[in-house]
Amino acid sequence: MRIKFIFFFFIFLIFFIKNSSANIEDKIIAKIGNEIVTNYDIVNEINTILALTNKTANKNEFGKLQNIAFLSLKKRLIKKSEIERYKITKYNKPDINNYILGLEKNLGLTRQNISLKDHFKRYSANYDIYFEGVIINFKWNSLIYSLYRKQLDVDKELVKSELKKQVKEGKKIEEYNLSEIVLENWDENKLNEIKKSIKDNGFIKTANLYSDSISSTNGGSIGWVVSKSISSVYLKEILKLKKTQISEPIKVNNNIVFIRLNDKRILNQSNLDLMEIETKIINQKKEEKLNIFSNSHYLNLEKKAYIEVND
Repeated sequence: MRIKFIFFFFIFLIFFIKNSSANIEDKIIAKIGNEIVTNYDIVNEINTILALTNKTANKNEFGKLQNIAFLSLKKRLIKKSEIERYKITKYNKPDINNYILGLEKNLGLTRQNISLKDHFKRYSANYDIYFEGVIINFKWNSLIYSLYRKQLDVDKELVKSELKKQVKEGKKIEEYNLSEIVLENWDENKLNEIKKSIKDNGFIKTANLYSDSISSTNGGSIGWVVSKSISSVYLKEILKLKKTQISEPIKVNNNIVFIRLNDKRILNQSNLDLMEIETKIINQKKEEKLNIFSNSHYLNLEKKAYIEVND
């Protein structure tokens, strides 16, 4: 990877000039692989971030925003290149529609009877570019599954025997409704940004913007997870949480993970559907593996990517 650093201070003025996109589109500030990034792209990405967090422009946060915008564009373009290399065209359209509807609800737009597209117009953000980025993420998920599906095997018999043993001994079977934020290539500054964003913008919006997990497209939501399927590192922290609380940063390999406990419940021992529980455990273990493969695949691409920022 080749990177030359530059401060985008000139964007600050452009950013606050309304309808100035015609004046800035031609200025190329970076090249990522075969794709170019203009200062219009950076400004539009910043406006998109503001729209997704329901925030107004704040010049004191502009430096952080431009850094987030560039990293977001870089990730999108690297993923796009890989998707095109494998000629991935399929993605789940109903899931995308549900994702957009979920965003509208989380941003409070449903109550106002305003679409996400109209909301973007308020911030001079290009909705079509954002929607294309959402599609890229869903296609990326399809790509990762197609590449690694044969490595997602879980020992079903082991899961079945352990679950039967737990029931036989009369142990409680607990489920947790969880959400996550996963950070790759983190440092203390990025960690502090995440903590501040969670405090200011909430967990869901922060997950949408920052999380490197597949679940980021759904606000970090993992859903209901049987305790038996959760790794001991995570479970140790989850057991410390009350409902709606967020864990301290959990270090796992080279990643940092925040876990939010949305809800928890104990399954009724007299009315257990063991087959359903087994399926949940197996699917969760597969999902964990898929996340690992997704993160690893992207990091390998990022290391090999040619990235140049113009002086």
